Amino acid sequence: MTPNQIWAVVTSYRPEAELIAALSALRDQVDELVVVDDGSGPTAEPILREVESQGVRVIQLPTNSGIAFALNAGLRAALDGGAEAIVTFDQDSVVESGFVAALLAARARARTAGRAYGPIVPEYFADVRQVHRVERDGTLISRHAIQSGMLLDADLLHEVGLMREDLFIDLVDTEFELRCTAASRPTIAAPGLTLAHSLGRQYERRMFGRLVRLPGIPPVVTLSAPFRYYYRVRNRLVINRAFWRVQFGWVARDTVLEVIHYANAWLLARPRRALWHLYRMAAHDARRGRMGGMTAELLEVASAISWSASPAE
Repeated sequence: MTPNQIWAVVTSYRPEAELIAALSALRDQVDELVVVDDGSGPTAEPILREVESQGVRVIQLPTNSGIAFALNAGLRAALDGGAEAIVTFDQDSVVESGFVAALLAARARARTAGRAYGPIVPEYFADVRQVHRVERDGTLISRHAIQSGMLLDADLLHEVGLMREDLFIDLVDTEFELRCTAASRPTIAAPGLTLAHSLGRQYERRMFGRLVRLPGIPPVVTLSAPFRYYYRVRNRLVINRAFWRVQFGWVARDTVLEVIHYANAWLLARPRRALWHLYRMAAHDARRGRMGGMTAELLEVASAISWSASPAE
């Protein structure tokens, strides 16, 4: 191993050919590549074997253990291998040439300025700007950054710890970022850098059959898969309890926006009582400290939910 190695950790679940394209775009930008498959099962074997044949290390988890567990498996492998920094990606994140170099350049500027820093992220994730404020020296301070495309120094991970595995999925990056900020290690964005990505499926916002167009309210709403709302509600409550004292303004703002989104989702859900049941069980489990993956019973409830809305064009 050579010093100052940069590794990439890519998580996958039921990967398709897009994973090969994502790895191909990364190959010349990092020193080592690790793919962590989160319990996809036998159907993923052909893709994973092809990945392995190209010299990429593959870690296969026996069961679906959640994004945080999968990320941590890759992060530990990179740290054990002597990585100085690690960039994390989803399986469908295809980066442009120079992407990792731009993250490293933003890190170098922070170091030269004597700034404490945490994760380094692209300024734009899809069409969302991941910038909270601009400092006098032009440094872009980020909040609500997505973990895909995130550069993490080894010393940061040793200081604040890895991802919180019991969250399973959703708000894993939010909790990590809050933890870093509480340790005076804010997220910094690389100016002008973009990671193209899908942000979920968008649906028309309609009322009485007519498209809603009001100032400040977009005519579309982005909805996750129904089962994700169990994790979003439960993990939001858990994170609020952990951070409301040290990051009150941040937590309060996020909670208000999330509640509005939960209400929008409930109005569009069919049957609504099924999504309401997920909400109630999420709150119940948050109070009782029941973490990890949702039960088979709740998954069955979630599978019966559909969105009563037309996909936006």
